[in-house]
Amino acid sequence: MLDGRVAIVTGGARGLGEGIARRFAAEGASVVIADRTPAEPLLAQLAPTQPGHLTATVDVRSPREVDNLVADTVARYGRLDVMVNNAGVMDSGAEVADLTDEEYDFVLDVNVRGVFNGCRAAARVFREQDRGRIINVASYIGKKAIGGHALYSASKAAVISLTQALALELGRHGTTVNSICPGTMYTPMWVEKLPTFVGEANPDVDKYRREHAAANIPVGRMGTGQDVGAMAAWLASDDAVFVTGAALNLTGGEAVFF
Repeated sequence: MLDGRVAIVTGGARGLGEGIARRFAAEGASVVIADRTPAEPLLAQLAPTQPGHLTATVDVRSPREVDNLVADTVARYGRLDVMVNNAGVMDSGAEVADLTDEEYDFVLDVNVRGVFNGCRAAARVFREQDRGRIINVASYIGKKAIGGHALYSASKAAVISLTQALALELGRHGTTVNSICPGTMYTPMWVEKLPTFVGEANPDVDKYRREHAAANIPVGRMGTGQDVGAMAAWLASDDAVFVTGAALNLTGGEAVFF
């Protein structure tokens, strides 16, 4: 479905980004895995079946680094077809009254500025090419905030709004812009942050996962990077050519009123 296409996935070394990178590679795309975390182990797994993948160490908060990432990709492959702005961080779970300026700057810089930097750099290329796909990973709590996670909620709401505005600008340039809004996803970041969700020093991750799925997710399980990868691959394909400006829930039915 993505044969011959070139895609950048930020935050692609693990979690949801890894799921996207793996699916794109399986669909025949050449993938540039951009992350602050070393991605060589993932690259070694992808390369034997689909050569042409690359890794890049990038801090998405830096406009210069993101601009160079996109420019280097176009120079290497002669094109860019898909930009996936996935890199993101969770907040600490503190209430607004207890948040620090430093945490505000960090979360908003990564989750909003980082997506903006990727969108801007890709938009410049796609406007010239008259074709492209931008996929931003937001969150379903960007649609309805959760107390204790004001910064994360606000940052993901900004991503959804940015996506919609950019879709209006790039539609006439053959480019679609969409956001994916995952629900509760079983990822390394979720495991690391679980104590802030449940208030336990050493939570039983598997027990909580089963109980949460049974109580809150109609399909009976938490989401995975593979689920996000499948939706991203569809959005990147020709089958989704008429889908733009969307904020697509990927929740297994969790919080269906969003």
